[in-house]
Amino acid sequence: MNWSRLHWISGFLASHLQPFDECLLWVTQWGVWPSSENYHLFYRLRESYREHRSLPNAPGHLFLKHETADLTSFLELALLCGWDFYLLPAPTYAAVFVSHDEFVVINTDAADAVQQVNESLPGSALVGEVTPNT
Repeated sequence: MNWSRLHWISGFLASHLQPFDECLLWVTQWGVWPSSENYHLFYRLRESYREHRSLPNAPGHLFLKHETADLTSFLELALLCGWDFYLLPAPTYAAVFVSHDEFVVINTDAADAVQQVNESLPGSALVGEVTPNT
């Protein structure tokens, strides 16, 4: 893992979901590598939204379109902690899944988005697929 690129990757993921009115960050797995997790920092970030529930009781956080910088910070922390999570923006059709096994799945109905992602990550093993909008 190239730790110095975590912030860039977090911003890249958040920006490539635009435009959205809201985006759900849904953490689906934690505790894989407890020594990498920083619950203190996570809960302090959540407190800035007056959210005091635990991760198991509230595994999702909804970000509004003007909160992209905050979304980026939460993504960086989720990556550092080694959590699995989904990014589900609305109203656009797109979904991102990030695995603690160091892979990302991006689904979108926008053909140009796949091309933009592949151009932004030259030389990567990223393979894009366009999902039809049904």
